Amino acid sequence: TVLVITGKGSVREGGGILRRRLPDWLNQSICRPHVLAFATARPEHGGSGAFYVLLRRRREPRA
Repeated sequence: TVLVITGKGSVREGGGILRRRLPDWLNQSICRPHVLAFATARPEHGGSGAFYVLLRRRREPRA
């Protein structure tokens, strides 16, 4: 699991661009095979200004 800190951004600008776009990027076909799941972080880890990203295990080639 990786903690990605995006920041919350400015309220007058509708929030941070990274916070708004990260879910879109993680759902793109190039990232999706590597990402098992993601979710907004708990308040003590940054809350709405951070995400947990659970990465898939890398499969080792069989001998």
